Order: sequence, then C-alpha cells, then structure tokens
Amino acid sequence: MESRKLIAKTSSAGKFERTRAKLVTAIRNEVHESGDFNADLVAKRSGSSPANFYNHFATKDTALIAAYDLMMSDLVALVADQCTIERLLDQGMQPFMAAWMLRTAQFFAENAALFRLTQSAFGRSKALRDLFRKHEQAVAQCYRRFIELGQAAKQIRDGDPVTLAQMLTVFSESWHHSLVQKLEAGGPLHDELTQVLVKMLSPDTDKKAE
Repeated sequence: MESRKLIAKTSSAGKFERTRAKLVTAIRNEVHESGDFNADLVAKRSGSSPANFYNHFATKDTALIAAYDLMMSDLVALVADQCTIERLLDQGMQPFMAAWMLRTAQFFAENAALFRLTQSAFGRSKALRDLFRKHEQAVAQCYRRFIELGQAAKQIRDGDPVTLAQMLTVFSESWHHSLVQKLEAGGPLHDELTQVLVKMLSPDTDKKAE
C-alpha cells in the first residue's frame, strides 16, 4: 500500500513538473514571436488552460522569472559547452573565437525579446536581479576556468584569470546589441570583433608589447 502511494505521489510530481516545463517553454516561444505573453496565449500554446497556468504561476511576473531562469541556465550551459580548452586546442584561437562569437550571438538573437521583457521588469523584481547575478557569476566561473586552463596550455596570455574573465563577461554582455545579433559569418563586423577577442587573449599580445 505504502509503495503504491509513493509511486502515485512520484508520478503526480513528475506530471506537475512536465506541465510546468511545457508552460515555461510556451512562454519563451510566445515572447519570441510576439514580444510578450499572457495566461490565455501560453495556455493555448501549451495545450493547457489559463487556470492551469495560475496553478503553476501565481502572477505573470512569477512566470516571467521562471522563463528567464531557464533561459539563463541555457546560457550558462552554452558557455560551459563552447568555452573549453579542448575546443581551443583543436581549433586554434582565431577559429575558436569566430565560432564562439557566432554561436553566442545566435543565442542572444533567439532570446532577444525575452531579454528585453525581463530587463523592463528588473526595477520592480528583486528576484530577477538576484537571478541575473547568480547566472552571471556562473558564466564568469566558466570563463575563469577556461582562461586558467588556456594559460596552463600556453594558449592564453598571462594575466589575472579573474580580471580576464570579467573582461570576457563585459564583452559578451554587449552581444545584446542588435548589430551583433545580425552578425554574418565572415562579415566585416564579425571579423573585427573576432580580432578584438584574439588580441585580448592571445599570448602574442605580450610579445608585441615588448
């Protein structure tokens, strides 16, 4: 009897989480297409109901926070996947930076509407601001680890890893700009921005300065 209750409880919890995940995905898709969302549109897109939407999210801001949290988690995962010493060693600095910039710019382009919507809510939502700091720190840790390994492999110039990670963080956050989101592979802007990154991290930078 107890085991059947546990199975039923686990199944119910699993269904709850699956429904929530569908709603969050629907929010992201709706914002991507229209720039905003409401319970009716999200419910229709997810095959659910407005009442079910509010069973999972007490307010629209709560739903926005959930969508933002997932998006930023995806960004952290993207940085962790792309910024690896293995990729740098396999590709070399220039091709690595060119590919990384394109992939990250694509991510920001795909999520531009959701970024804009959440930024407009930052002033009224401490939860959003706290989430941003949490995920920004996670991205910075990925950058720092990448830089430390790159320095150990003599692929990245000497320097304080924390400071270099901060430089990468500042640089990558500028990719919200619409010009970056429209980058064309091998285009003038893509080439120039790639060169900036290469010069910023390449060991050759120190040699040229001597």
